[in-house]
Amino acid sequence: MDRVKNFIKDEAAALKSELSVPEYILWWLVRAAQIFVLVRLAIKDPANNNVVLLSLNLLATFTVPLVRLLLFPKRIFKRLSFHSQTWLNVMIFFGSFLAQGLEWNHKITSWDKVLHLISGAIVVFIGDGITGMFLDKRDKISPLFRSYAGVGFSFIAVVLWEVFEFFADYYIVDSSNQAYNINPERDRFFFMIFGYGVQNENQWRVFDTNVDMMCAIVGCIPAAVALWWWYRKKERKAAFSEEDKAEEITV
Repeated sequence: MDRVKNFIKDEAAALKSELSVPEYILWWLVRAAQIFVLVRLAIKDPANNNVVLLSLNLLATFTVPLVRLLLFPKRIFKRLSFHSQTWLNVMIFFGSFLAQGLEWNHKITSWDKVLHLISGAIVVFIGDGITGMFLDKRDKISPLFRSYAGVGFSFIAVVLWEVFEFFADYYIVDSSNQAYNINPERDRFFFMIFGYGVQNENQWRVFDTNVDMMCAIVGCIPAAVALWWWYRKKERKAAFSEEDKAEEITV
């Protein structure tokens, strides 16, 4: 019991020290929003499948402390920063609170595709945070490598999600994902670009899977550039600092 208390105390201290003020506020706002929609949905319709989905997403908002507590070796997973959780929180806000809790997937045309654009970018930053766990701080890693690693992680996450979604839509009759398949009446923009020659519902599912991945790839591009620019800027700043120190020693 003392071990758990000490862990919670350490994580609370790490949360405050690692996150900026806006990130810290976001940390609690996302959880408050999730709890709000959970209570609202549970009162309105306890049998709603979104209650289970939102509950899992609420658990996902504690990914970093759970990983630090449960996974081994500790010396590696302890390095997972709360900054990675910040990006995950942003994705949960768009994908869970807005899409499921407020039902934007049904109310806003092509919101699912917009969500794939956003998530493709966000997972690049999450992947970079996870990559950082396995890197030694003394290692000099090029900005381009960090950018490649983030994009690679995003591609893997996107493919795994779409494999799951495709089989869920194809084999599970009551899959909630069925509502988000491309619809010629609802998604006219995507129908004009990708819909030529589509004849039946199963083909729409295949097209939906591919369009989702394409959207995620498009979202990756600005995120990868931003990540490269940030590490490049950080690298140059460190180089200037070393030059200044060298001059001071010479003088």
